[in-house]
Amino acid sequence: MNVVFPLFFFAGMGLIIPTYAQNVSHDEVDIIIRELIQECQEKVMADKSVTEAAKTIAKRNCETEITNEYKNVEIDYKKQSEKRIQLQNMQNCEDWYPQYQFLTEQQFRLQKYGEAASDCIMLYNDSVWQYIGEDRLEKLHNRLDEIKSELPQAHETRYLTLDVDISDSEPKIIDAQKGADKVADLEEKIRSLEEELSKKDEIIREQLKVIMDLANRIKNVMFGTVGSFLMQW
Repeated sequence: MNVVFPLFFFAGMGLIIPTYAQNVSHDEVDIIIRELIQECQEKVMADKSVTEAAKTIAKRNCETEITNEYKNVEIDYKKQSEKRIQLQNMQNCEDWYPQYQFLTEQQFRLQKYGEAASDCIMLYNDSVWQYIGEDRLEKLHNRLDEIKSELPQAHETRYLTLDVDISDSEPKIIDAQKGADKVADLEEKIRSLEEELSKKDEIIREQLKVIMDLANRIKNVMFGTVGSFLMQW
C-alpha cells in the first residue's frame, strides 16, 4: 500500500500537469502545482493504514516528485511559448505585406513598431519570402535569424588612422600661446591699477576727513571768540 499509492498518484500527475500547463500561464501553473502537492499530502494523511513515519516520507515524496515534474513542464512551456511568439511575429509580416507594397519603407516603419517592421522588411527583400511550403512561418523565422547573424555587430570598434602634419601646426600653437600670455599680462596690469586706484581713493578719503576736522575746529574757535566778546558788552 505504501508503494502502490504514490506510484498511481504520480503517474496521474504526469498526465494532468502537462495538460494544464499547455493552456495556462506560468503563475497559474505554479498555483496548480501547489494544489497538487497539497492534495497528495492530504491523501497521504487520510490513509489510516500508514504509520506516521511513513506518512512523513510520503508527504516529502509528494513535494519532490511533483516539483520535479513541474520543472520539466515549465521548460517545455517556455519553449512552446517562445515558439508561438516567433510564429506570430512571422504571421504579422504576412498580414502587413499588402500595406508594405503600397508604402515607402519610411512610411511602413512609421505605421508599425520599429524592430518588428525592420524584421519584416529584411524578409520582404530576401528570396525566402517566395517560399510557399507548409512550414513557411518557421522557415521565415529561421531565415531571419540567419540574416541577423550576418549583420555587422553594433559594438564593433572601427579604428581610424589620422595623418597630421605637426610641423604645420606648431607655428599656430606658438602664436596662440603668445596671445594667451599677453592676455594674462594685461589682466595682471588691470588688477594692479585697480589696487592702486583703491589705495588712492582711501588716501583721498583720509585727507578729506582731516580737512573736515580742521575746518570744524577753526569754526568752533572763531564762533567761540566772537561769543565771548559779545558777552563782555
